[in-house]
Amino acid sequence: MKKTNIFAKLEFLRQEVKPNKISTFLLMMSSSLIVSAFSAISSSLLTTSKSVHLSNIFSPDEKPVKDDGKKKAVKRDDTTKTVINPAILALSNDDHEDEEVDSLLAFPSNDLYASWDTATIHPYSFIQCFKKDSAMITLTEPTDCGFVLPFNGNVTSEFGWRKKRPHYGTDIDLETGDTVGAAFDGMVRIAKLNRSYGNVVIIRHNNGLETVYAHLSKILVEAGQKVEAGQMIGLGGNTGHSFGSHLHFEMRYLGQAIDAEDFIDFEAGKLKNNTVMITKSDVENKYDLRALHSRQKKDLNLTRVTGSKSKHGKIYKVKKGDTLGRIAQRNHTTIKAICKKNGIKQTKPLRLGQKLKI
Repeated sequence: MKKTNIFAKLEFLRQEVKPNKISTFLLMMSSSLIVSAFSAISSSLLTTSKSVHLSNIFSPDEKPVKDDGKKKAVKRDDTTKTVINPAILALSNDDHEDEEVDSLLAFPSNDLYASWDTATIHPYSFIQCFKKDSAMITLTEPTDCGFVLPFNGNVTSEFGWRKKRPHYGTDIDLETGDTVGAAFDGMVRIAKLNRSYGNVVIIRHNNGLETVYAHLSKILVEAGQKVEAGQMIGLGGNTGHSFGSHLHFEMRYLGQAIDAEDFIDFEAGKLKNNTVMITKSDVENKYDLRALHSRQKKDLNLTRVTGSKSKHGKIYKVKKGDTLGRIAQRNHTTIKAICKKNGIKQTKPLRLGQKLKI
């Protein structure tokens, strides 16, 4: 239909236009047709290109991006996150564990204690740590500096039950400012202020024992420091829960407090034996809370039997194993009061059967 209309127009023009202008007119028409054909082809190609472009943009896996005409910021790599090879990570963890093991090996008795705690006073549980029925402990070795009494003073309170509660140490009389030394070679685990102990130093030794030095007026060592027997670790005082200057001295094994007088002769200033045996039965019968309470009841009953009244007050008859400190504890008095009533010195040895005014 379109072709018919075009030829009709050409015939009309041929008749109306002058001969000298026909060639010019034909040239213009041919150019117009070529341009029209090229425009149609270009329009077809553009439509195809747009459809392809739109199909690429709206692919199923991607969402269309709205072009707002603004310049897009260049995305930089995130340097705070790094992809780590799992094999390398596992190797790193192994190395870290090895470092922890190596660091633990640097502390005394690493075969007995699972940790080195410089914050908690008593973090260890005897029941959990003590895997055997008994343990043989050598207090000093030939290569050590031996044993030195922390302070050469009178024992004012012993290990046991005191004033309706347990007393897990041995109190030694001293004056504020007196020097206190380490009992054995070892490494300081605790050196800080505590509410109950006051200024306290705890030393772990190579044999598994730990010794406690409490109520100090000043601490002269720090955690992790190696010390030798007799080395000054602090000054005596009256800090913490204390009524009067004294040294509260404890011996502990795997967290369990034990009676220092079972191993140390405080009057002579030396060890009773260099090798001692600690058993679970000892702990159950002598050292734990129930044992202390039971022993207190026995001591009270024994005091009632051996004690008698007189016009001067109560009379106590010295029996085997008695000390002034133990007698004072059983009778709820002090060593100084007993010595004053009986006119004796604290260093005077007691005789079996001797009668004392209480």
